[in-house]
Amino acid sequence: MTAITLIAEPFPDWEAEQHSAASRDLAAAVAATAPRTCSARYLISKGAELPTFTSPLLRTEHLPMPAKSLPLVWRAGSAARPLDGEFVHAITPLAPLRAREEDDGSQTSVLVPHSIAWDAPELLGKNLAKLYRTYVRRAAKYADVILTPTQATAEALQAHYGADLPVQVFPLAPPTEFLAPADAAEQSLALGLPERYAATTAVAGEHGRLEWIFDALRADPSLPPVVIIEGLDPVPPAQPKRGGPEQSTAAGVPEDLQGRVLSVKPRTLSDVGTILSGADLLLQPQAYATTGYTLLGALAANAPVLHAGHAATAELVFDAGTAAEDAAGFAAEFSRIAREPDELERLRVIARDRSRSFGWRNTAWQLWETHADI
Repeated sequence: MTAITLIAEPFPDWEAEQHSAASRDLAAAVAATAPRTCSARYLISKGAELPTFTSPLLRTEHLPMPAKSLPLVWRAGSAARPLDGEFVHAITPLAPLRAREEDDGSQTSVLVPHSIAWDAPELLGKNLAKLYRTYVRRAAKYADVILTPTQATAEALQAHYGADLPVQVFPLAPPTEFLAPADAAEQSLALGLPERYAATTAVAGEHGRLEWIFDALRADPSLPPVVIIEGLDPVPPAQPKRGGPEQSTAAGVPEDLQGRVLSVKPRTLSDVGTILSGADLLLQPQAYATTGYTLLGALAANAPVLHAGHAATAELVFDAGTAAEDAAGFAAEFSRIAREPDELERLRVIARDRSRSFGWRNTAWQLWETHADI
């Protein structure tokens, strides 16, 4: 029986919890779409709670090591030997890999979700960015195929590792937790969300550009309130100020915007689904692109996206939103959409249509086809 083994332990960055949630959805979809005589195996670190799946075609197992050991141990090729002869898919660059003979029966696909480690490594911090690049370099050398959520990310990798790097675009979908929960109304009240609002995951600083949103609110008092979802984007490590204490790059809500900006730290990922499901608009002024789960969750909630034109973000959003490449343009577009209900409704319809392009069953089918073609 042919099986796809899913390395479900994610790379240890700020998106790890999101990737774990997505891996559960992908695993269930891989089992549901398994061709005749095929199945799936879900591997997670020692000590982690094994998820419960209903499909008899999907079995779950613990890896022999805890999560904290994997980034170090999996740098050695010998760590991949237990997976010899298997079809393996890693949900992030964290994967055990080694040189193999062409006819040993092994296949490995590795998802590289973004290019922040090259585009803005300071967001990850020196050590984490280096570790990310190390694992992507190993995947480029040893994996049968690299998968990316967008063509933009694929092109960024080929710019670093050569145009002949085998890369395929592998559309993802929003984790179930990023969809509206059944008790969204009750959860919205518990979180203290306004009746109407725009949401954002932006952080302060040169790359996060949260200040663009603050400036837009100051320029137009009629704009709706903004809910900041904390923890979904990378925040650069605090840097020590010469002669003084550490200075954090994370910005609080300015005093003059109290009451118009609400910063929410999700208690669970389902809180993200609650916030996205109630938002009229998702604001993404960032100069970088993450994996895109938040974008996909917003589209699934019929919320269009105002972004800054990053190629990967624009590719996911397509026509379900609009772009502005500077702070003034961003503020103007925010005001225009907020003042034109018909335009907002038009974009919401397009967002709903666009969201139909992303689903875990389609992703799973593509994974089976990818390994069938290797």
